[in-house]
Amino acid sequence: MLIELNPDELEMITPIAPTRSQYVQYWDSAILNTGRVVFAIGGGVLVLLLSRLFNETGLGFILFTAGIFALLYPFLLGPLWEISRRNLAFRDVPYGYFFMGQVRGVYSRSVVVEERERLDEYGDLYIEEIREQQLEIEILDEKGFSFVVQTRDNPRYESIVPRQKIITLVKTPARDPKRNPVITEVYVIRQGIWVGDVSYLKRDMFLDLADALLAPESEPEPVYATDEDINEEGLEDF
Repeated sequence: MLIELNPDELEMITPIAPTRSQYVQYWDSAILNTGRVVFAIGGGVLVLLLSRLFNETGLGFILFTAGIFALLYPFLLGPLWEISRRNLAFRDVPYGYFFMGQVRGVYSRSVVVEERERLDEYGDLYIEEIREQQLEIEILDEKGFSFVVQTRDNPRYESIVPRQKIITLVKTPARDPKRNPVITEVYVIRQGIWVGDVSYLKRDMFLDLADALLAPESEPEPVYATDEDINEEGLEDF
């Protein structure tokens, strides 16, 4: 099932400022790139120490300010800037579709995520491949629209199997949902699991919208209101 959303609905479910889930995913990624965090902290401490040498001059104040900025960047300013910029770019994609379907297949494979040049014990250069386990989840609706979601493998995804119902948001630069689609995180209804390396949604708002789109007009109460309070009997029936 694909339902085209209007601009107001899209603005309601896509944030500008970072959400909690986006901060969590940012830090999950940052932990995998500790070198960048260590470099920022080390650089900040070094600049603060240098500022003490020029404590009585204007240069000391400039160095002190730069050191504080460097220390805060990986923890506050960096995620605020990077996530907000990504959110704005995602909101600029004009067309959006609510997608409901099911898991067609789940595949795990090892992929190369980085290559590093190394020297062996004889002084010869070789390429070291850094690999990680990646999960591919194919999703399909009743009309044959299918998409593939790729994410880092995680033990919490072990319960995901074919035929489970899912919902997600698909955005495209044109009305054709198959043309350069961007898939947000996928919500597996029965498990209550969000799947994806990058979060694009105000998740509670998205679940509320799903409830409104799928619930019968005669149903006065929502199927479920939030991510934390799920009634599995709702979307499962559609």
